[in-house]
Amino acid sequence: MWQNLNTKDMKKIIYTIGAPGIAAVFLILLVDACKKDEDNEFALSRQFSPSTIATVNGETKVGLGWTPSLFTQPGEVEYVVEISKNVDFSAIAFTTTTSELILEITDETLAIKQDYFVRIKAVGKDGAGDSNWKTGGPFRITGEQFLQAVPNEDVSDVGVILRWRDNPTLTKIVLTPEGGSATEITLNETDHAALQKTVMSLTQAKSYTAEIFQDAKTKGIITFKTKASITGNIVDLTGTTGNPGALVTALGAAPSGSVIVLRRGEPYNISAAFSFTKSVTIRTALGFGNNLATLRMTSNFTVTAGSTIDSLVFRDLIIKGTRVNRTSFDSDYILNVGNACVVKNVKLESCIIKILRGVVRGQAAGAGAKFGNYTVNNCVIDSIKEFAIAAASNTSAFANIKLTNSTLYKVRKFISLATAGTPASVNNSMIIENCTINESPGGAVLATTNFLLDYNTVVCTDGIAIKNSIIGSVWNETGTLASGMRAVSGTGVTITNSYSTSDFTSTSPVPGLSTYSGTSTALFTDPANGNFKIKDATFAGKNTAGDPRWR
Repeated sequence: MWQNLNTKDMKKIIYTIGAPGIAAVFLILLVDACKKDEDNEFALSRQFSPSTIATVNGETKVGLGWTPSLFTQPGEVEYVVEISKNVDFSAIAFTTTTSELILEITDETLAIKQDYFVRIKAVGKDGAGDSNWKTGGPFRITGEQFLQAVPNEDVSDVGVILRWRDNPTLTKIVLTPEGGSATEITLNETDHAALQKTVMSLTQAKSYTAEIFQDAKTKGIITFKTKASITGNIVDLTGTTGNPGALVTALGAAPSGSVIVLRRGEPYNISAAFSFTKSVTIRTALGFGNNLATLRMTSNFTVTAGSTIDSLVFRDLIIKGTRVNRTSFDSDYILNVGNACVVKNVKLESCIIKILRGVVRGQAAGAGAKFGNYTVNNCVIDSIKEFAIAAASNTSAFANIKLTNSTLYKVRKFISLATAGTPASVNNSMIIENCTINESPGGAVLATTNFLLDYNTVVCTDGIAIKNSIIGSVWNETGTLASGMRAVSGTGVTITNSYSTSDFTSTSPVPGLSTYSGTSTALFTDPANGNFKIKDATFAGKNTAGDPRWR
């Protein structure tokens, strides 16, 4: 029955029956052959190839594993393993023969950060020829990463603090500016004791690569960019101490377009509503650490009626309400505008903002308070009451809102554009990108539903986009009427690589968010205390979603 089958026929049978039935087929073949002629022996013309190859990348080694050839037991057959830098195997970097089914290769043999490909074949035995090659890859040895990412507070315009994980064998750091020559920095005992090295005399607004070594072997590489030096019409308050009213005084006298530079660690009081009529930047002086200048808000900034201002910029500041018993949570803002005016750009950059009734609010009727581009970048904001990160009422409006690279939590209402004026206001765009949001919106207050994104009757012409962001639990203040989104029918919503935790419960969800099965406390390290470092290693967005400072 079977003895006249040729190799081509055999392959047809195998293909038709599939792998689970192949062993049974050959058992039948052998039994039948014995019945026909006990002297005839069935033999394969060649070994079967391993059917699968698995690779596991590591910092200092890579692991390879493969399934045994059919009808063999582990250890019975030898396998030839070849590793190449290219997929056509014209540049073999390593080869070996083994009877094992797993193989580890270290960075002593293969280069790190280099893609490799592997092919494996079974060596012929008992008259059978070698199998065909089975290929796999790419894979790579990732290399050890002892250098830590450079946070905002560890870089200035002319210097950087480089930090690393403890390893006393590290010998040097090589620092290379983009398009420039490398500088080698030897590490000494003092550096190792501190696990950091401060490097000065760098070029402002320049990208650098830092690589740390153990003799000639790389042990980590990072990139960073120095900050731009402070330029322009500078009003320098860094030499003034013990005068909390110095900022308001300077604002009154400064010409339009001024950059007011505050002393690091110094407090400045905003105790009466200062009214802007001109463009200005308020910022902390450059330097290392988190000892930023503090704006203590027991009132707020506003804008004079009829003013047209190009830009109001707040950079590298701590801005917080400071009234006794947190009453500023009921009273104060950064910018609260009840007059008709135009502010083309409002920017909050690298600020810590907390304990306010709202962040930026427009409430003017008539011509309204019109904000053009409102951007929040690299900020940490918490404890904001019902007037939100951005709030507009009557005919006030925000044309474009963009929140990036920021952490925002304990925010009763997040974006509140529930404008009811005539004519209806228009918002061109809303972008939330690389943000971590938690405990927002809050529960019901005075039986009013709080929304994460509330557009009510406002038309968002270019749509709402949420990218690479995480939305955690609602803020359980006094009720459960938290809601996700309210918008005019047909408003475009684009969600990309963004997630909500299981305790983001709302009456009207934000469409398109991927659901993380766990709660915010399962995903974040200590959300109650503002630590949103992702602790669940299985989370799909661990390295791509949320504020980058927590990844």
